[in-house]
Amino acid sequence: MAPKREHDMEPNGGAGGQTGAGVAERAEELAGSIDQTIESAAQTIQKTLRRTKNNATAAMGTVVDGIETSTEYFTDRGMEGVVADVETLIRRYPLQALLIGSSVGFLLSRSWRR
Repeated sequence: MAPKREHDMEPNGGAGGQTGAGVAERAEELAGSIDQTIESAAQTIQKTLRRTKNNATAAMGTVVDGIETSTEYFTDRGMEGVVADVETLIRRYPLQALLIGSSVGFLLSRSWRR
């Protein structure tokens, strides 16, 4: 039986009820696809967070080790020993010390202008 009014017809010539069922099926397929995409994204985010946590833990361990080593060095050598070590490095590597000092001075002067 054909629809009585023209606006009840779908553009492809079919009745509205059949197309409605097709749209509902397509909507269910899209909803399933969205669920899969969300689950995949959640798994990827969880893996990334675990990896980041492990990397941050390792980095914090390295920082703690460095702080402990520095503390031991300063405690053992004292301030005079540290100054003597710096003097030794400057005498051993004068050009590199000059370049490092100039670079630090340049960067500090640039930061104070802003």
